[in-house]
Amino acid sequence: MERVSLTPPGEKRERGAKARLYVRWMPHLGAEAVALYELLRLLPDVGEDAVELTELAELLRSTPESVETSLRVLVEHGFALERGGWFEVLEHPPVACGTRRNVASGEEPVGEDGAVQEGPVVRDIQVMRAEPEGVSPDDYFRYMGTLPAPHILEFLNGYTERDGVETAAVIEALKIASERDARRVGYVRSILERWVERGVKTVADVERFEQDRKLRLVAESGAVRGGALKLRGEVSDGADRGSAARRREGYEWLFGE
Repeated sequence: MERVSLTPPGEKRERGAKARLYVRWMPHLGAEAVALYELLRLLPDVGEDAVELTELAELLRSTPESVETSLRVLVEHGFALERGGWFEVLEHPPVACGTRRNVASGEEPVGEDGAVQEGPVVRDIQVMRAEPEGVSPDDYFRYMGTLPAPHILEFLNGYTERDGVETAAVIEALKIASERDARRVGYVRSILERWVERGVKTVADVERFEQDRKLRLVAESGAVRGGALKLRGEVSDGADRGSAARRREGYEWLFGE
């Protein structure tokens, strides 16, 4: 085998479609077979209807022989079906239906009732939708402009787990830092620390807190007389306030404290 065709002869898929690769944890297949499955599953969606084994081997940092073996593993376990001259890769991993097969002896799949069943081997694999928990890298990137390190997300989500601040409120802190052109973790931390001190936990609390803060700034700035604004001192929104007297969960090194 030198080339793997992923669509029936003569059929073409639309090119230029976006695709995202997720690698599932299926240890009974092996890491290379899992990566090959995910890769072959999305290639037709981006217009690649056929691909050379050597190219697959290069992408997987493997050898053509090993890739061919992994492809046979996918066929054997029901992740792909070999048609007339092409391979049909299933969109989703097969779900268990009570079949088993002795691969070494080449026996056919046998159901729980002892009857021989036709079709590929089906393993006990559960497909679950991964839902984001807390502040995600996408949330952070949207407002801060950079991808966060894992410990940054752990720190931000700590306000939800430890202090009861809603995830939406933590994201609102990122948004406020972005609007003030202060895209720094330390600045976001100062916002969240003030909110924890004042009992701000929801988005509604944030709106009330910000409204009170703006009114306080106007009051501290002085009255407008004769078209001139008389300042009564330097205005501070509390961003430079010292750290709150509370546990920092071992993140002092992150902020240079």
